[in-house]
Amino acid sequence: MLDLASMDVVGTAETASVDDRAAWLDGATPAYTLRDSAGTPAVWSVPADGTGRPRLLVPGAESPAPPA
Repeated sequence: MLDLASMDVVGTAETASVDDRAAWLDGATPAYTLRDSAGTPAVWSVPADGTGRPRLLVPGAESPAPPA
């Protein structure tokens, strides 16, 4: 993640390679799709500040979308 205020790059706790189609759930949490070894997608989230750990949000889902 890039902190636009400081221009510092902050790594998240996600260790897998993530595509570039993340959706922000709020001001601090992106959601993104990962595929398992069989190719099955799932939507995950992780704190943008490098803390915490990835959390499974929706098994079998393809694209993240912020709550309405």
